[in-house]
Amino acid sequence: MLMDKAKAFSFKSLTLDDVPAILDLIEGLGWTHVVKDLEVMLQVGVFLGARDERGKIIATGALFPYGSELASIGMIMVRPENQKQGYGRAVMDALHDHEIAKGRTLCLIATEAGEPLYKKCGYEVAGRIRKFFGSPKQFLKKSSLPDFPLNQRRVALRAMHANDLENVIGMDAKALGANRGSLFELRYSQSDYAVIAENKQGEVIGFILATPQREQHHLGPMVAPDSDTALAMIRYIAERSDKELRIDVPEDQQALHGLLPSLGFRLIANPPAMIRNNTFPGCREHYWSIMSQAYA
Repeated sequence: MLMDKAKAFSFKSLTLDDVPAILDLIEGLGWTHVVKDLEVMLQVGVFLGARDERGKIIATGALFPYGSELASIGMIMVRPENQKQGYGRAVMDALHDHEIAKGRTLCLIATEAGEPLYKKCGYEVAGRIRKFFGSPKQFLKKSSLPDFPLNQRRVALRAMHANDLENVIGMDAKALGANRGSLFELRYSQSDYAVIAENKQGEVIGFILATPQREQHHLGPMVAPDSDTALAMIRYIAERSDKELRIDVPEDQQALHGLLPSLGFRLIANPPAMIRNNTFPGCREHYWSIMSQAYA
């Protein structure tokens, strides 16, 4: 009966005109996305929403294509007063029926509450993401100890520029296993800091974006050859940021997330990375932090 009630509301594509209503839903759930996040999402993917009899958005979901073979599902939201009424499953069904989903492997980062639903929809846990918050001041203090490896940097760090994007997007595509160039360019434009790591020969070997979300800087995506380079880029941002730092690290990257608690970061959550009927593509050993939970 509850599922029938949810299906009675059709899911339609949302537009930039709906940003205030989506933001109202976000704030009701205590999420941290800002207007610019939503503007980017609406440009690069499809954002579906269902409304109640008064026209109020009560449930949403988004689908972001990466090339022709992979897509990420995110922003699965249901108003608290409408939860456990079948809307979550209804929006997943609507996304799976969308033309963007056809022929693509689908992936997502689940919440603890959403994991059982996604399993029912055919998704399997392929790994986990360790979500950390930390103070830049604490990171700088603790990483300045005499025996810490950041005191002997092996790479040169600099700001990313527009003429770096083609190279960096290619590195992101190799690590992720799919090209999301349009999304990357928009996130680069949105970022407060974008960092390049170069080796002694001047070759680009890593990068990271730091995107503002309310009182935080979200660090990711980050591609690097090793954890030392990853930590050096985090320090570069910590030296400049006046916001709390958030970083979402794949659980396989133990060389990084194993050190973060000793550098002033605290583990907030450990959500599952899930995929439907496939395995995650790409060279994930070089992928040290994800772009965001919405973009898997």
